[in-house]
Amino acid sequence: MFAPALDKRLAPCTLGGWRGVLVHGRMTVRSVFLFPPLRGNAMKRQLIGAAAVLLAVLFLGAGMILAGGVPDAGTCGQPPPPKPAQRSGAEGFPPLPLPATPQRRTEKKKPPTPPVVVVKIVTGTPNDWATDQNDINNLLAWMQTKLKITFSCEEKKLSEVPLDSERLPLLYRTGHHAFTFSETERQALREYVLKGGFIIFDACCGRKEFADSVRTELAAIFPERPLKRLEADHPLYRCYYDVPVVSYTAAAGIPGQAPPPLEGIDIGCRTGVVFSPLDLSCGWDMHTHATSAGVQSEDALKLGANLIAYATATKAMGVSLAESRVYVDQDVSRADKFRIGQVIHGGDCNPDPAGLSTLLDTVSGSSSMKVSFATQHLKLDSPELTTFPFLYMTGHGDFTLSDAEVSALQRYLRAGGFLMADACCGRKAFDAAFRREMARVLPESKLTTLDPKHPIFSGHYKIGAVNYSQAAVVQRKVQSPGPAQLEGVLVNGELAVVYSAFDMGCGWELKPHPYAVGYESRDAVQLGVNIVLYAVTH
Repeated sequence: MFAPALDKRLAPCTLGGWRGVLVHGRMTVRSVFLFPPLRGNAMKRQLIGAAAVLLAVLFLGAGMILAGGVPDAGTCGQPPPPKPAQRSGAEGFPPLPLPATPQRRTEKKKPPTPPVVVVKIVTGTPNDWATDQNDINNLLAWMQTKLKITFSCEEKKLSEVPLDSERLPLLYRTGHHAFTFSETERQALREYVLKGGFIIFDACCGRKEFADSVRTELAAIFPERPLKRLEADHPLYRCYYDVPVVSYTAAAGIPGQAPPPLEGIDIGCRTGVVFSPLDLSCGWDMHTHATSAGVQSEDALKLGANLIAYATATKAMGVSLAESRVYVDQDVSRADKFRIGQVIHGGDCNPDPAGLSTLLDTVSGSSSMKVSFATQHLKLDSPELTTFPFLYMTGHGDFTLSDAEVSALQRYLRAGGFLMADACCGRKAFDAAFRREMARVLPESKLTTLDPKHPIFSGHYKIGAVNYSQAAVVQRKVQSPGPAQLEGVLVNGELAVVYSAFDMGCGWELKPHPYAVGYESRDAVQLGVNIVLYAVTH
């Protein structure tokens, strides 16, 4: 286990050269000579040069020391020395016996070990994974300085890692070379992520062979979940530092500032895997060199802090797909069930697997009306569309309906069908796509804000002011409590579409969603119940 100690090295992304290391406010110099043996005058010149460096170190003083040769390329920096011992000669044993032999208070007391937040994966060759020896260690030390949060890290082979998100929130795999996981490793990594774990893949120096392997392996581990570029409003870019754009190294070939290079795999509303095809680790290691295609150090460190903050904050959201609830109507005898279809579209159409199910359970249990439900996922151009009087649509990202889907939804709504939709987590990409596609479906009508006196706000629950999530208050500057912001579209004088740009589905799940821009759970559920019952009765 390694506690953070900041390393500002002078060497490039190699295993040789002089390194300057800042450890707890003291500058050390690590000498790594990987040169061929020299004789005669050449040796004298090298020794004189080394002696000059030594004299400079001794002259500068102020705690400068000469550290030994760099340890084997499998370390993350040496553990820091314990804080000064705390002693009091007047104190002895406590007056009552304890379960274990107590430590005399005149003895040295070591500070508690910081919790391990991340394990860096060790592979067979140091030239693959250890060229940035202090990357994650430096990141944690930088976070300790800036955020006043202390974590520690470990380095282990994948076979040695306890893949339990409760014990280990985050895995980190960086490298230069192509690689493959075994089938057993793939299954273990899949289960780890589905149950709340978080994995960062970093293509050190932007190496294509490593990046290609990451894409191949992730496609094998999550065949049903594509790796995709993170949207501009993803909480990873603002969960602590606001990093909408970053600066790149010259080798990356991206002038000026541009959006971060991160790609990810979503597990419900949580991103469980993040991949950077351009280098972050050199930035965390605080060195640059001509061949590294990546993010500049200052921005790389901010992104790294956000990654760790996001991973630790969202691990409770990680629920295995096997644990996702499916609505089951206990009344199997009824054939006249109210059918609800969840729309399949080109984006991530089911980010809250348990959201709608939980809402329908609430409707069934809280209403005096005896309503039975049947749910099904379907596409808009399905021949069965007209057998569903109620549709629900949600997602995070952009999507585009085909011409056939546009025509089918237009006929459906004009014939009396009802559509409820919300932007999951309040994502702007889905919001923009939904508004654009609805303009194609109903070009003669526009989404307009529903009047607070609309019956939908009083059909079952009497809804006045609602509470918004902390993320909504911070990012959208909404007043909380404040009026609900539902929009609607009238077709033939009847309300046919109800839409919320603020998330409701996360609230229906009744689980923490720290970065969702939406309503608090109680208000999200009440809004959802009222919307469903309005559709049933109209």
